[in-house]
Amino acid sequence: MSVGYAGAFLGGLAALFSPCAAMLLPSFFAYAFGASRARLLGRTGLFYVGLLVTLLPLGLAAGALGALLATHRSTLALVGGVILIVFGILQLLGVEIPMPGLRRGSGGTGPLAVVMLGAVYGLAGACTGPLLGAVLTMAAVSGSPLYGALLLAMFGAGMVVPLLVLALVWDRFSVGEKLRPVPLRIGPVSTTLWGVLAGVLFIALGLLFLLTDATGALGGVLDARQQLSVESWLRGVGERIPDLVVLGAVALVAGGVVWAASRRRRD
Repeated sequence: MSVGYAGAFLGGLAALFSPCAAMLLPSFFAYAFGASRARLLGRTGLFYVGLLVTLLPLGLAAGALGALLATHRSTLALVGGVILIVFGILQLLGVEIPMPGLRRGSGGTGPLAVVMLGAVYGLAGACTGPLLGAVLTMAAVSGSPLYGALLLAMFGAGMVVPLLVLALVWDRFSVGEKLRPVPLRIGPVSTTLWGVLAGVLFIALGLLFLLTDATGALGGVLDARQQLSVESWLRGVGERIPDLVVLGAVALVAGGVVWAASRRRRD
């Protein structure tokens, strides 16, 4: 059976039931503190960019890189966990490094940190089960690196949907407006309360990544049999949705986003 764009998207969405979902809520809160609606959506977009950093190479060369990921998973988990902990410590201490991507500004978490968080979540996404394997297999046998990359991009889009829903709920209840940056001084360290909380969450995620082999040792919301059943059903649904329909929907959504952004600038 083939896996189209819809199947890849639904497969990413099924990550909500897998062990790597343990990173979802902490990841969101790690970059959501002190963020306005526009900044929060922008950070969620950066999180998706981080996902693509991990997933697109797999789609471009699915066979070789898939095997490489499996072989060196423990090493990648170690590197990803250490990087998250380092970012967390910098965040916790309010350290400003003179690099554009590491400057936190008033919102608490720098763009590079959010991208890295997404990349690590993408690495954890290797625990999402048979559908990712089916997507990688389809990417490998398609003979088209571009098609493989698009399949993995759709898979990543499915993984990030829960974060977009959280962002909309966050904005609906004006949480960002209520959580303005609160200056905090601890001895010689000058930071904000939200920077401290975000830093603690980054460190906790790094430790989780290190102690659970990139979340592979954790259990998901469903057991293995239930997860397989859900993913098989989603795959069947995806096979009935043509790729052109999915691409048309993506174009409509992208057009709506551009229109909303241009209208906001005029207002």
